[in-house]
Amino acid sequence: MIFFLVTVNSESIKKDNKYLKSSLEIPVINSDNIEVNNKVNKKIKEDIMNFYEESFKEAQSFLDDFELDESNFVADASFEVKKNTNNVISILIKYYKYSGGAHGYYEYVPYNINLKNGNMISLKDIFKNDVDYKLLINNEIENQIKQPDKQEDQDKVYDFYGIKDNQKFYLDDSKIVIYFDLYEIAPYAAGIPEFPIIVENIKPQIKEDYIELII
Repeated sequence: MIFFLVTVNSESIKKDNKYLKSSLEIPVINSDNIEVNNKVNKKIKEDIMNFYEESFKEAQSFLDDFELDESNFVADASFEVKKNTNNVISILIKYYKYSGGAHGYYEYVPYNINLKNGNMISLKDIFKNDVDYKLLINNEIENQIKQPDKQEDQDKVYDFYGIKDNQKFYLDDSKIVIYFDLYEIAPYAAGIPEFPIIVENIKPQIKEDYIELII
């Protein structure tokens, strides 16, 4: 039986000035480990506030350069909890920026956290040392791209050459979901391409101590 020991609350910060309108929803985890809570919450809040500060400077520079009275810049942050157990929590921070034009830009930043120590989990951490995890995942993604439902949609043209060392992913149920930023492997119309990998299918390649964490 899995016990859900972590609650996730939200701290809301709203800022509205002549440079930037911003709505920030910051996750606040509350587990039975205070040290882990402090470590994780501090990291995520600092990252979100850095996003705001950088966006504010961009808007300020734009306004000053063009001598405008007010900018139309928007910078928002929200979050979604993808997996939450007593061992691991996987959170996506969803950033959105708009500075004019046809549409805004959004980016998802993952936090896959080992709740035993508060450390972030990387793809390399999950797989056994003798496993070429990049090759394994690349093959799986290429196979999914070749599926008929991907090929029939002409608006989605994938330009995939392999995952990166710091490849983005999140954990969801018993899956590792690999995903890519806007424009990274496909046009804007394709959105955020996602490729779920079922853990059970690659179980022999995963380190024993991580099987418990991610399943």
